[in-house]
Amino acid sequence: MVKTSRITAKAISFLALIYLILMALVYGAYIWIEQYRLNQAQYWLSSRQLSQEDVLPIQLVGTWSTTTEVVFYALFGCAFIFSVYLSRRLGSTLKSFLIWNTVLIITIGIAGYIVSRFSALAIGNLLQPLLLPASVLTVLFLYQVWGNMRSSRTHTTR
Repeated sequence: MVKTSRITAKAISFLALIYLILMALVYGAYIWIEQYRLNQAQYWLSSRQLSQEDVLPIQLVGTWSTTTEVVFYALFGCAFIFSVYLSRRLGSTLKSFLIWNTVLIITIGIAGYIVSRFSALAIGNLLQPLLLPASVLTVLFLYQVWGNMRSSRTHTTR
C-alpha cells in the first residue's frame, strides 16, 4: 500500500517562507532590544548611582533579550523537527532545510555585521543567536555528507 501525502511542495515552500519571515522578525526584535539595552546602559552608567528602582528595568530588558533569543531557538527547533518528520515521510526535506537555513544564517550574519558597523552594538552580541543554529546546521551537513558517502559506497560494492 502506497502512502499518499496531503502535504504538497507548494505548501512546504509556503511554510518555509513563513518560517523565514518569522525568524527575520524575531532577529529584528532581538537587535532592537539589544540597541535599547545599550541605550539604557549608557543612561544608567551616566547616572552617579543606581537606585533600587533602576534594578528592575535592567533585569527586565535582560529578560526580554534572553526570551527573544529563546524564541529564535524554538522556531529553529520546531522547523528542524518538522523537517525531520517530513524527511521520514517524503524524502529530501532535510537537504532543503539545510539549504534554507544556511542562507538564512548567512544573511542574518551579514545583516548583524552591517548593523554592528553602523551602531555601537558588538558583533558578538548580534551573532550570539546564530551559534546554536549554525552548530546544528554544521552537524546536519556532516551527516548529509556521511550519508551520501555511505550510500555511494554501498552502490559501488553491489
